[in-house]
This record gives sequence, C-alpha cells and structure tokens, in this order.
Amino acid sequence: MTTELADNVRKYRRRAGMSQEDLAHAAGVSPGTVRKVEQGGTVRMETLHTLARALGWPPPR
Repeated sequence: MTTELADNVRKYRRRAGMSQEDLAHAAGVSPGTVRKVEQGGTVRMETLHTLARALGWPPPR
C-alpha cells in the first residue's frame, strides 16, 4: 500500500477523534489490522472499504 493511503487513513481517523482501537471496533476488524494499514502494510481492498465506511467516507450526498 502507498504511504499516502496509509497517511490518509490515519488523518481521517484522527479527524474523527478515534483511536486505532475505536476504528477497529467500528469497522469490525482487529486493532492490528488498523495498525497494519496505517503502517503501509498490504491489506485487501475490502478492508480499506470497511475502514472508509466506518470513518464515514465517502460522505453522504
């Protein structure tokens, strides 16, 4: 995964006022998965979509 994508996940999580554990709980994934994403590790696209939905992204139209 690109560093830019990892940075964006971290940025949106912080803007939402969530800890990694909060995001993991909201998304139904493990905290280790959130850490892996934010460190630029390889994850499935579906996991990224799940995290994005938990962060309210994309915003409703």
